[in-house]
Amino acid sequence: MNRRESVDYSSILGQIATDKVKRLKSFILLISLSLALFFILNILIYQQGYAYTLVVAFGIFLFLHWFVCEDTLPVVSGIFIWTLTLLAFFFAWNIEGLYDTSLLAYPCILVFCAMLNSRLLIISTTTFMVLSIYCLAYAEYIGLLASPLAEFADWRKAHNMALVLLVFASVVYLLTKDIDRLLERLVKMHVNSLRNKTRTQRKALTNRLTLLPNEIACAQYVQGRIYRHHQAEQLSALMVLTLNNLNSINASLGFDIGDKLINMIAQRLNTLSEDNAKIFHSSNNQFFIFIDETDYHDIEAFAHQALQTTFFSNYVEQYEVEVSACIGIAIAPHDGNHYDALLRRAHTALTKAVQMGHNQYAFFDLEMEQQSKARLAMLAGLKRAIEQQEFELYYQPKIELSSNSIAGVEALIRWRLPDDTLIPSSIFIPVAEASGLINEIGIWVVKQAAKDCLTWHQLGFNQLGVSVNASAEQFKKGNFGSLVLKTLKQQKLDPSYLDIEITESLFIEDEKNIQAQIHQMVSQGISISIDDFGTGYSNLNYLTKFNASTLKIDQSFIKNMMHERNQYHLVDAILKMSHAIGIENIAEGIEDKSTANILVQLGCRYGQGYFWSKPIPQQAFCQFLINWPKHSKAS
Repeated sequence: MNRRESVDYSSILGQIATDKVKRLKSFILLISLSLALFFILNILIYQQGYAYTLVVAFGIFLFLHWFVCEDTLPVVSGIFIWTLTLLAFFFAWNIEGLYDTSLLAYPCILVFCAMLNSRLLIISTTTFMVLSIYCLAYAEYIGLLASPLAEFADWRKAHNMALVLLVFASVVYLLTKDIDRLLERLVKMHVNSLRNKTRTQRKALTNRLTLLPNEIACAQYVQGRIYRHHQAEQLSALMVLTLNNLNSINASLGFDIGDKLINMIAQRLNTLSEDNAKIFHSSNNQFFIFIDETDYHDIEAFAHQALQTTFFSNYVEQYEVEVSACIGIAIAPHDGNHYDALLRRAHTALTKAVQMGHNQYAFFDLEMEQQSKARLAMLAGLKRAIEQQEFELYYQPKIELSSNSIAGVEALIRWRLPDDTLIPSSIFIPVAEASGLINEIGIWVVKQAAKDCLTWHQLGFNQLGVSVNASAEQFKKGNFGSLVLKTLKQQKLDPSYLDIEITESLFIEDEKNIQAQIHQMVSQGISISIDDFGTGYSNLNYLTKFNASTLKIDQSFIKNMMHERNQYHLVDAILKMSHAIGIENIAEGIEDKSTANILVQLGCRYGQGYFWSKPIPQQAFCQFLINWPKHSKAS
């Protein structure tokens, strides 16, 4: 039995002893009142001359009532029981012997013994009571006592009384043993219950992986500290620290490595735990830190120190694992005086820190909350838009520069609100990506683009294919390629008419997973284009890895190339490198004929921009296709 269990057991036994003291005091008070009543009757009616004995007994009981406590309980119990027993025998001896009513107190005394849970008193008093009965009988037999009701000793009465008393005492004794056993079992059950409750509570407040206090413990701790520090006018900070790349570590190295890494970082963070700082482990990749400081600079210094615990090289088994973290910080009482408000705002600040990049921290401000509310409103609107089909596709042609013919079409999504407001994709796509709704929206785009492409074919433009944009989020589940091919099959559009445009940011994601999905689509005839080339990593090596057939030069280079020689030479270099590895180019953002002509001279085959057409809805685009020969001549 450990120390905590011993304390529980002792406290229960202590409570039992307290109850016994209360019970014994009640018995003493009851007997004292009975003696007082008997004293009054003796003075007024019986006049038998036992007043002195009654006063002495009354005094003894009053003393016992005052003297009894948990420490003196066994002694006082013994004195009380034996005083009662001797008092009953005294009156029987001096009044009517075996026929005296005072002997009726014997069974009551045995009941008192049982209720005081003392088997030793039961045995000793029963022995005395039986012997006293035979003593009274013998005294009457030899004439020492004279009974007014009998002229001789009634041995038969003595036998009967002794037998009844023994039977009664035996029953009381056995009952006491049963009560003891039952009480012992109940005590053990109660101790086990308390032990299990304590263990359950401890588990409920502890993270199973790191054994650090969890989010529930954090809520209890923080709320109490906030209240105390509000009274003392101190600053408190709730920090939410998240490990950014834990999912990719789990995916590549396995969850065992990930768990060991978390434990390693948890131990480092726990070294920062002091009287004014406490560390909690909320979920797999998230820790909470609550710190009390006097000013913002100290809180900022602690946040930087917490981030540094993740900077070190993490050697897990044979792997050197690098991990980054971000921290969101909410200050009490300025950002809230309740745990839920602080946690919500710390998470809002964390979102900002993650957007800032790796190993960053951010303090909450009201502008963040307004942005967060705006994102939530947009998220709710996106869900409604999916249900009520509020999205539309706008189309912009891709032109073969040398022949001025339409070589392809890019599909661009727009969101039309019920009030006819048109929201561009740059506004809502980031929210859709962050929420995961991009997967559902992305497949709708492929489906609608396939339908519209078939409409162009019916108009006689059988050579036209359509390009749709895809983000890194759409590839994360691993089934994007399968869903695209399934959608094309359902719409009965040949995969060769679809081009998937991906951005350079896709290169830093799970390369093998994305590469497998792209190979799946390319093997069925879908082509791959790299969008906005030059704005990101610009690694030509990735173009071959991802089976890219076309590279789109970002409009920021095209718009300035006529006026800035550096941009001109950069576009020229991109075109030459592309030709060297057998990749076609599309120049985006062409707005005039002179730019188009220069690009033709540099060897760029395709162009796209407002010079020919801005993105327009399907109906208008169909009319644009019909009118294109006239437009082509005018150009």
